[in-house]
Amino acid sequence: MNLMPYVRQMASDEVPENHFIVVHPLDDIAEEKVDTSSLGPMPMTRSVKYSLFALRAYLIAMGLLVAYHVIDLAGVFARQ
Repeated sequence: MNLMPYVRQMASDEVPENHFIVVHPLDDIAEEKVDTSSLGPMPMTRSVKYSLFALRAYLIAMGLLVAYHVIDLAGVFARQ
């Protein structure tokens, strides 16, 4: 069922003050993107640096545990 014949296109100046226009992002006009090449390094506090270091250490440890489990399932560590 196609509803497009029943939808009336409305210009932005025809909309009453207490109403909002809903525009799908694909139908909206393109916006200018931020140029990240001109940005410098982001300032971080000590707590943020420690948190990111702890996250990196955690991810490395989980990766090592997964690798150990895969190697164990492959039978490299022979059980007697």
